Amino acid sequence: MTLMQRIDTRTRPAVIRPARWGDKDALLEMIHALAHHHGDEPELDLPALIDLLNADLPWIRILVAERDGALLGYAALVAGVQLQHGKKVMDLHHLYIRDHARGEGIGRHLIESSRDVAQNLGCARLTVSTQDHNTVAQAAYRACGFAPHPFSGTRFAMELA
Repeated sequence: MTLMQRIDTRTRPAVIRPARWGDKDALLEMIHALAHHHGDEPELDLPALIDLLNADLPWIRILVAERDGALLGYAALVAGVQLQHGKKVMDLHHLYIRDHARGEGIGRHLIESSRDVAQNLGCARLTVSTQDHNTVAQAAYRACGFAPHPFSGTRFAMELA
C-alpha cells in the first residue's frame, strides 16, 4: 500500500494523504473537537499549529482522510526514540474521525497509513494510547494489530512556558 491509497467505504472513497497548507483550518477545528471529546480545553491556535507543521525537524506528521474536498479525519504522528535501544519509534498521538464518517473504515486506513509512514522512516514500533475508559478505541486498536503495552512507572511533566 502507498500513502496515497484509496479507501473502500460505503459511500465514495476517501483518499489518505499528507496534510497540506490548505487543510490548516479544518485540522484545527478537528483537533479542538477531539480535545473537547476528552474533556480538555484546547489551547492550540492556528499560529501554533503552523509552527508545529513547519518545525525545523519533522516534529509532527499529519495524515488526513479526504472525500470530495472535505476532511473526514486525521492521524497525527510524533517521532520519538528509545534511546537505550537505539531505535526510532513513532507515536500515533491523535486519531480523529468526524461523527458522520465513523464506521466506514477510515480510522483503520489512517492507522495503516501511519504504520506505513513509521516503517518507511525506519521505526521499530508504532505506539498509541487511550484513556482507560475508552473501550471502543481500545477494541479498534486491537483490531488493527496493536497489543496492550503496559506502562510501568510514573510520568512527570514540567511546564516551560
